Amino acid sequence: MTDAAQLPDPRRWPAHGADIPLLRLALAGEAGDPAAQQRLLLELQHCVEQGRDEDILGALRAAPTPVAYAYLWQRICAAADPQQDDGGAIVARLFAIPVVLVAGAKSRTVVSGVIPDIAEITALLEQHGAIGATRNFGLSNAAASLQTLERITPGQAYRWAHDFMRTGAPRAIAADPIEVAPGREQVHLRFLVGAGIGAAVAPSFVETASHIGTWGVPLTRLLSRQLAQPGLDLLALPRPPAPLMKAAHIGRCAQLELAFSLFVSNTVRTMRSTTGDPTAIVSAHCDAAGLAELRISMSTALDDTVLEGFRWPLHPLDEFQRIVGSITALLEECRIGDVRLIGSIVADDESSGRSPFIRAADFDRAECDALPH
Repeated sequence: MTDAAQLPDPRRWPAHGADIPLLRLALAGEAGDPAAQQRLLLELQHCVEQGRDEDILGALRAAPTPVAYAYLWQRICAAADPQQDDGGAIVARLFAIPVVLVAGAKSRTVVSGVIPDIAEITALLEQHGAIGATRNFGLSNAAASLQTLERITPGQAYRWAHDFMRTGAPRAIAADPIEVAPGREQVHLRFLVGAGIGAAVAPSFVETASHIGTWGVPLTRLLSRQLAQPGLDLLALPRPPAPLMKAAHIGRCAQLELAFSLFVSNTVRTMRSTTGDPTAIVSAHCDAAGLAELRISMSTALDDTVLEGFRWPLHPLDEFQRIVGSITALLEECRIGDVRLIGSIVADDESSGRSPFIRAADFDRAECDALPH
């Protein structure tokens, strides 16, 4: 079995940030200081109420470790989610349903970012018991992209929930169309954003809809039918809903996992039918701007012209060893007997003109070129 611990984490973390008050509280809270934990929650609450998003995001960007980043992020999400109204009995909760779409077409096709009949989706969720005790339930008919969701700040999410509490009207969300290029199947990601009001002690929609087995397949069929076009093969795969601030990363992970699975199955099948079993190389990269990613290369010694590659961009919230483990586990499940991990961060030289992916024949050279970590 491949040892996933051989692969280094290429993400860079700031060395300074102790002068940022929110981050100081987060580091102390992570270390187990109960007073700092309570103070952090109060300070974050004040920040979201006053719209001080830059203070929050500045502290997050300065987090020195993945553990500190995740600790602070969880508490930011909690602060951005108003827990109750002034009377203490009712709560407004914002959420998003990630939808991973596998699409293929013979010619360039554009899928509208507007869901044709959002009421039909709401009725389906209600029919299958997913909405539960939530009232004033609303779904936007806009299929929002990952970029749209990631632009929502903690202060905005807090204000939106309060607006929904007062008026019951959902905020306008950008409808982002999907461009399907001709050729291989592609994996896209969109979100159905919504909100609901319910008793603070009652399960939220995120909880009552968590068992996707009851409504996932019917919603797949409905979305695939509503978005269908001539010449387009489309499969819409919803995931369980998540709180609005957390949904972007959850959807991102689901998209990458499915895209990688599709890449491996297609590449292995093609190579085995033409040039034989591939060699898989997994390497860690970080560019001059600090953008980090894993790359998975597939090549064969029988034909030096055959090279396929997949890029897995890394997010600060990613659990690095879990991702590496899932990558190597899938390669092994596909019975790829030659899986190699480069034990240091690879130094990319864009001026060299070489492929960003590493051939099996170049493995030894790539290891020599790798940076110490």
